[in-house]
Amino acid sequence: MRTGTIAWADVTASPVYLDAATAAPLHPVARQALLAALDDGWADPDRLYSPARRARQLLDAAREATAETLGVRPDELSFTASGTTAAHAAVLGGLRGRRRAGRVLVHSAIEHSAVLYAAEQHVADGGTAVEVPVDRLGRLDLDAWSTAVAGAHVASAALIAASHEVGTVQPVEAAAAACARSACRSTSTPRRWWAGCRCRPAGRC
Repeated sequence: MRTGTIAWADVTASPVYLDAATAAPLHPVARQALLAALDDGWADPDRLYSPARRARQLLDAAREATAETLGVRPDELSFTASGTTAAHAAVLGGLRGRRRAGRVLVHSAIEHSAVLYAAEQHVADGGTAVEVPVDRLGRLDLDAWSTAVAGAHVASAALIAASHEVGTVQPVEAAAAACARSACRSTSTPRRWWAGCRCRPAGRC
């Protein structure tokens, strides 16, 4: 790179891809598994004929491997068509399952749209949503979060693990610990962050 000017060749010589939170090339092993599943697992896994049983075997194996990675039981894991669908379902499902605890949802101000739309739907259905602010770098105000989740009738709290717009990684473990102290169920929305970071589950709360 030359001082004061940037030649087009300099920019395109070694491109850097910065949108991996949206999509990224498959790992060779994942690509091989996908192609094998397309060849052998095309049938309806809920049927009983041979190709369907093979599809069921592949689906169950994928569920068990993913559950082991996440530190949960296979029957606690659901596959969805997208991360957006998963986040939306996790928030609304968690609220329905905790109706006896209350109808208050706590979430950060920079959640994925799936979470924000779920919060809007929850409010439209008669629930309450409490938005916790972030600083100028998009980092969660942990004191405000702790206060919010300790409030009355809080059923669930949602926090995005990392923002792919600005790269801010949230204090997920500290936020989950605050939920645990308040007997509030926490939902983290890691999406592709989980695949890109070596981490362990913070535990259920």
